[in-house]
Amino acid sequence: MSKKFLEQFFLFQEMNEKELEEIKKIVTKKVYKKNEIIFLEGDLGDSIYLVLDGLIKVFRTGSTGREKTLSLLGRGDFFGEMALLDDNFRSASVQAIKSSQVYIIDKVKFYKVLSDFPQIPLKIIVKLSQRLRKANNQIKNLTFKSVRDRLEVVLLELANRYGERRDEGLLISKKITHQELGNLVGTTRESITKLINEMVEEKKLLVKNRYLILLDFDK
Repeated sequence: MSKKFLEQFFLFQEMNEKELEEIKKIVTKKVYKKNEIIFLEGDLGDSIYLVLDGLIKVFRTGSTGREKTLSLLGRGDFFGEMALLDDNFRSASVQAIKSSQVYIIDKVKFYKVLSDFPQIPLKIIVKLSQRLRKANNQIKNLTFKSVRDRLEVVLLELANRYGERRDEGLLISKKITHQELGNLVGTTRESITKLINEMVEEKKLLVKNRYLILLDFDK
């Protein structure tokens, strides 16, 4: 188990050596294959998950079967805490869209962590507030922004999280399919393909080995 990962993990950053050793004892590691479902909306919540590496999608499915991606999660993120905090069912589905490794803490052990380390609930509240703010912004964007504007917002968010500087521009280090971009933006794969082609022609975007490189975003 990666001790360095736990030391740097948002929830555990203020813990000392002894406390981190206690956390290591209750965490189990699991690998999910590409496209493997981790849990589904409506499942009973019994664990919290810490993302070690990979790329994980949080999504909901409408009555027509169409998916809306709520978030893409990578190293250092966590998910599954809501159903534990309110002792309820899962509010969304989660899938590994690339091979991913996660650390898992089951419900009973997680409750003990919350009791033993009162700083952790406060950090979770901060993270939940950030997610609520992001959800509000998503609703605002869907209501008032064009599909092109929403795509640019999503690309900038991905670049901020996963961007790596290259000679050509800012490379998004995760390969995101047009379908996944469509699910994030709230439109079809075909619309995303059309818009990306337009942005390539405008020299705002470069596609290289299926990676997206932002060239000239001023928003």
